[in-house]
Amino acid sequence: MYTHDAAGWHIRKYQTHDGQACMSIFMSCLRKFAWRGTPRPYVARLIRSIPNSRIWVAEEPYAGVIGFLTLQPGEAYVDHLFVHEDWRFCGVARGLLEVARDTACQPLTLDVDTQNFGARKAYESLGWKVMAAADVTGGRGQIRLVSP
Repeated sequence: MYTHDAAGWHIRKYQTHDGQACMSIFMSCLRKFAWRGTPRPYVARLIRSIPNSRIWVAEEPYAGVIGFLTLQPGEAYVDHLFVHEDWRFCGVARGLLEVARDTACQPLTLDVDTQNFGARKAYESLGWKVMAAADVTGGRGQIRLVSP
């Protein structure tokens, strides 16, 4: 589907046995987002999204699953994109987004926390543009982005 030969990882469709690895990456990332508070509602949202999503994982043969993306196909909306901390800046997010965009056959949208400066900078470097302010609750805002 998508392979990054230099870094040794590839992207494939999600399989049920990937759930624990994806949840581990998700929880690790959420710990970095102190402004979000308890992870419980975010975990519930991820679990609810799985049956209706197209999901891909990035996998490295020795490290296992190193990232994942969930896509709401009818909306071309990326509701989850998370990469293991050790594998950031290796093109994993870019690869996952390319697979999702190729599948959707149209520009993608996603929401990013206003306080998540690293992710915002990464999306901007990939050519994503601000579409609108999205959900603003409890002082924690999000920005809606659209892919090129």
